[in-house]
Amino acid sequence: MNIPFHKPIIPNSLDEIYCQSIKDGWLTTGPEVKKFENRISDYNEAEYTIAVNSCTAGLHLVLAAKHFGVGDKFIVPTYTFAASVEVGEYLGMRPILVDCDNDYNIDLNYVEDLVRSDSKVKAIIPVHFAGNPVDMKSVFNIADKYGLFVLEDAAHALETRSNFGKIGNTMHAAANSYYANKNITTGGEGGSVSTNDKKLADRVRNLSLHGMSKDGWNRFKTGAKWQYDISNLGYKYNMTDLSASFGMWQIDNIDKWHKKRTFLAEKYQKHLSNIEGIVCPKINDIDGKHAHHLYIIRLIPEKWKIKRNKFIELLNEKGIGTSVHYVPIHKHSYYVKKYGYVPDDFKRANDYSENVISIPLYPLLKNEEIRYIIECIMELWEEFKA
Repeated sequence: MNIPFHKPIIPNSLDEIYCQSIKDGWLTTGPEVKKFENRISDYNEAEYTIAVNSCTAGLHLVLAAKHFGVGDKFIVPTYTFAASVEVGEYLGMRPILVDCDNDYNIDLNYVEDLVRSDSKVKAIIPVHFAGNPVDMKSVFNIADKYGLFVLEDAAHALETRSNFGKIGNTMHAAANSYYANKNITTGGEGGSVSTNDKKLADRVRNLSLHGMSKDGWNRFKTGAKWQYDISNLGYKYNMTDLSASFGMWQIDNIDKWHKKRTFLAEKYQKHLSNIEGIVCPKINDIDGKHAHHLYIIRLIPEKWKIKRNKFIELLNEKGIGTSVHYVPIHKHSYYVKKYGYVPDDFKRANDYSENVISIPLYPLLKNEEIRYIIECIMELWEEFKA
């Protein structure tokens, strides 16, 4: 059996995603992007959404729109993808890394002490890891107390609801990802920013397209609409109608696909949680909703005769695709050279990253495939338990 780590859902025919503007010959930012933004705003229960070409772009735009720069610091987990941190680096900000908790999210027990002791900390970027909601009530309490801006990295978390509410329904901001392997995709690349702050939304939109006063759709209409002004030094981060049309086709299925992801996660949980040498992830939150973007198991090293990498190799030999999320930021050479990090600076993230495996979790996964994955993992346990 050959089971890839991820399999995207694509239409049987491109005619299913072609919108009217594309049929009329318009491919870049136009009316379909606006429709997609409205759909995401409705889904996120947010007043404003700006569609961009990646979640990374969205995170960067928000920090730029807030005028953060050299001398400012931001708090961010080390156990995350590079984008969560590099977006601040782009602007000359300095990241203050924080270890993860037992659920792979930022350990909030460290945050208030860090903020209290350093007045240069201006923002915090909590990451809803794998779609599991961060305790946002606590985050916003700290933010309110110390005047911090909160930028939620919701790359994994479109369907997520925290104990504070829907991600993006805030006067701060959140960024979503529609990359190829996310719960919905805009054709391979894409992202968005959601917020209830109109001033912030307007500035993010302006910066997303060169700081121009009009997008292409409005510049090429009749009646001297080609005239425009550049009011800010901006970027080229806009989403196209072609991408938005793919996203519109996908979002119609989001609840159905999330239900399937939940079913699969619960099936894994039922069988794999009985293995003494494996720690299964938290998949339900009594105060919120898990997006189930990833299902990550963690090996307990002392319970096994083999190490994680060998475990992955054996699963791959059985035709099962896997991944590892992630190598922590403090272990990457750029950040080691710049800030002098060593692995033991963040012991939990370091230990977890050396023992986690992400296994397939997507709506196209068949019942016989998930049974096979479970059986293979159980067989490896029986063969290699210490």
